[in-house]
Amino acid sequence: MGPNRQKLEPYARRLIRLFVPLLRIGIIGAGGAALGIHIPGFRLCPEVEIAAVCDPDPKAAEKTGAPSVMSYRDLLARDDLSAVVNATPNYLHYEITLEAVARGKHILCEKPLSLDTSRATEMLRAAEAAGVIHMTAFTYRYTPALQYMLHLVSSGELGAIRAVRAAYQMALSGHLLGWRSTKTQAGSGVLADIGSHLIHMVELVAGPIASLSASDRQFREDPASDVEDWCAFLAEFSNDATGVFEISRVCPGRGAGITENIFIELYGSQGSAVFSLQDPWGLQVSLGENARDPARPLERLSVPDEFLKVSGSLRDVHAHDRRWGYRYDQAWQFVESIRTGQIRSPSFADGVRCQAVLDAVLASAASRQWVKV
Repeated sequence: MGPNRQKLEPYARRLIRLFVPLLRIGIIGAGGAALGIHIPGFRLCPEVEIAAVCDPDPKAAEKTGAPSVMSYRDLLARDDLSAVVNATPNYLHYEITLEAVARGKHILCEKPLSLDTSRATEMLRAAEAAGVIHMTAFTYRYTPALQYMLHLVSSGELGAIRAVRAAYQMALSGHLLGWRSTKTQAGSGVLADIGSHLIHMVELVAGPIASLSASDRQFREDPASDVEDWCAFLAEFSNDATGVFEISRVCPGRGAGITENIFIELYGSQGSAVFSLQDPWGLQVSLGENARDPARPLERLSVPDEFLKVSGSLRDVHAHDRRWGYRYDQAWQFVESIRTGQIRSPSFADGVRCQAVLDAVLASAASRQWVKV
């Protein structure tokens, strides 16, 4: 970001305060996603107030620093709230979201959108019928390096995508237990929890998955759990590309939030690009003349400034740890969508699309056969 833009941003904030009405938002669920992503993100948005937070644990709600209520229905009944964030466990997304849109609330719902494609589709149809802004919280899509990778694909720098290798590797940690360990509350294990992120990211840059063949395993001997800890699948894309995916939370050394890694490798007819969450401001690439020399190693490209944040965002990209600061742009986009009346990706339609892939992976792992998405 250049010095002129830095000088202009304070004036832009003042103009927003003069001409934009205050937007009041309610947060349902005060867990890690709310505390680490949603609330910090909204507090960077001018003329936005987190007016109420609901959580069954009063101590969790107190950590937010916002007024708290015990019942989400009391929160949804408030006429002064225009929008809500549904940051509850997966099994509560469906019921709470339907009640929210029935009251005309714009809604940002955590991923995965629901427990299966049928319910996720019903949530999408309800939001469309209510005419509200709807968004699915795929936070990692805002990673600067992934946005730059998308630019390289859409501009034709890589040519036709031929092969994809993708993985999300994480060590087991305490926050992955509890409700995330049961099918009735989570839908699936590692697949729903972090695989939903990876699938959305890959489809964003490589196109939709058409069919797949999957396998899964439960490695932990945990009587309280009935979900997988690891899964992998081969994929065929609609554009004839092929893919290999691995999703695991039994990777020692890949601690959640510190050394966990998402990597996506794209190999095209004209070049290649490699994304790693460990380097969110850089890509490893082979492009142009370099791609024509098979012995030449990949080189690192820094992400250009224009991809470091969502267009129009007033966030200072240097004010936060580059590993996480981009996630706050999700709140900015949600707020701007409400103010402009424009539904933008990732909407509930993206959540439904991801859910369809999740369901196909589970069906394939159970049948040991190829399944169409």
